Amino acid sequence: MRHIILLVLAGLLSVTSQAQNLLGITTSPYGGTHRIYLNPALAADSPHSYDANLFTANVHADNNYVRYNAPYSLLTLLAQNVPNRFRRPDGSLAFQMDYTREILDGKSKYGTLWGEVRGPALQFKTGPRGGLGFTSRLRAAAQVSGASEQLLSALRASLRDSALFSIPSRDNKFSINTNTYAEVALTFAYTLLEDEGQKLLGGITVKRLFGYTSGHLINRGLDYQIQFDQTGRDEGYLEVNQVDADLGYTSFLQGRNFSPRTLLNPEAPGNGWGVDLGVSYIAQVDEDAPLLRLSGSLMDIGSIRYEGQAYDVQRQNVRFYPSDFDQVGGSEDIAGVLRQKLDIEPASGKRSFRSGLPTALNLAAEWQSPAGLGMSVVWFQNMRGLTAIAMHQPTLIAITPRFTTRLIEASIPIAYLNRGIMVGLAGRLGPFWLGSDNIMGLMGSGRNGFAPRGIDVYGGVAFGLNRKTL
Repeated sequence: MRHIILLVLAGLLSVTSQAQNLLGITTSPYGGTHRIYLNPALAADSPHSYDANLFTANVHADNNYVRYNAPYSLLTLLAQNVPNRFRRPDGSLAFQMDYTREILDGKSKYGTLWGEVRGPALQFKTGPRGGLGFTSRLRAAAQVSGASEQLLSALRASLRDSALFSIPSRDNKFSINTNTYAEVALTFAYTLLEDEGQKLLGGITVKRLFGYTSGHLINRGLDYQIQFDQTGRDEGYLEVNQVDADLGYTSFLQGRNFSPRTLLNPEAPGNGWGVDLGVSYIAQVDEDAPLLRLSGSLMDIGSIRYEGQAYDVQRQNVRFYPSDFDQVGGSEDIAGVLRQKLDIEPASGKRSFRSGLPTALNLAAEWQSPAGLGMSVVWFQNMRGLTAIAMHQPTLIAITPRFTTRLIEASIPIAYLNRGIMVGLAGRLGPFWLGSDNIMGLMGSGRNGFAPRGIDVYGGVAFGLNRKTL
C-alpha cells in the first residue's frame, strides 16, 4: 500500500501539469514561440522576423491538500541533494509523515504534477500580415481530482491511524489521470483586419501527438471503511464495500527506461491529433503610444488513442493491505495489483481507450508601454469534467507586471490557483530565461516557516532575430 500512497501524495505534493503556464515567458512580448501556447494568433504579432527556442524545461506541482513541512526545501528534494542525516543507512530517503501538514477545510482535494520540455521550435514572418511556427514538446503529468479529505488522510497515515477505524465513508468520487506524450505542431496566424491603429489576428495550431504511457482511475462511487486486522497481520486495511469505476492503463514503459530511443520507438502505444484556435485584438495609435492587446483562445482540443487495457470495474467486499503493494515499482505495476485484487479478467476489458488533452479556455489582456513597463492579466479555465479520462489544465487567474527591454526583462507573476496565492519571479538576460511562478515553493521548508503547497521552476534558451518595432 505504501507505493500507492506515495503515488497519490506525489500527485498532490509535487509532477502533470500543468502545468504549462510559464507565466514569466508566455506573457512576455518577447516570448517568441512560447506565446503560441497562450494563443496561436500571436504568431502574427512577434516583434522579430524570426524567433527560435532551442530548449525550455518546466516542472510544476501544486495541490490544496498538504503543505510541505520537511526540514529541507522541495528544490533540494527534487535535486536529490537531501543531506545524509535525513536518509536511512541504505541511503534511501527517510520521509516522515509530519514532513507534510494537512489542509483540513472540508473541500474536495486536487493536485497536479506536471513536467514539460519545449523545443526545438522556430517561428517566422510570412509577410507583413502573417506568421508561421513549427514547435515540438514533451509533456508528462499526473493529477488527482475531487478526492475526499477522509480518504487521503487514511492513505497518508498508511491505514494506521486508529481514529479512522470503522468509520463508514460512502459515495466517494474522484479521478486519477496520468499521461506522457510528445507533440509536433504547425501554427499559422494572420491579420484578418487592420485599420488606423487597430488590428484583429486569428490563428490555428494543428498538432500530431505520440503517446508513450497513460493511466486512469475514474471512480464514480466508492464505499469503504478502515479496519484493523486482528488475525496476525497486525496492520490496518482498506475494506472496500462497493466500487464503481473505470480503470485503464498501458504497459509500454514497463521494464523500459524513458530515453531518446523510446521517443522514436514505432511501437509506442498512442497517437492522435490536437488543435488550438485563437483570436487577438490589438490597439496602438502609433509606435510611441502604449499597446493594448486582448486575446481569447481555446487550447488543446483533441485526444490520444492508446492501445492498452480498459475495464469497467464494479466490485464488492475487497480488502487492500499495505503489503499488497510492497513489490510495486511504478504506476503500471500498481495497475496490475489493482487488476488482481479486483479480480479483473484480462479478456473482459477493451484493448484501447482515449485520453483527452487538457482543453482550456485562455483569456488575456495585456498593456505595454514604449518605455518598457507592462502588465498582463490572464485567466486559464479548465474545460474538462471531473470524470473525464483526460488531463486538466488547472484553472487560474494571474496578473504579471514586468519591465522589458531588448536585452533584459524582469517580471513578477502573481497567480490564484487551488484557493491559494502564488508569487513568482522571472527574468531574461539576452537569450537566457529563468523563472518560477511559485518562488516560495523553491525556498520554503519547515525550518524557515514557509510551508509551500507546491513548486514551479522553468528555464531555457530562446531568442529573436531581425527586431521590428514592438
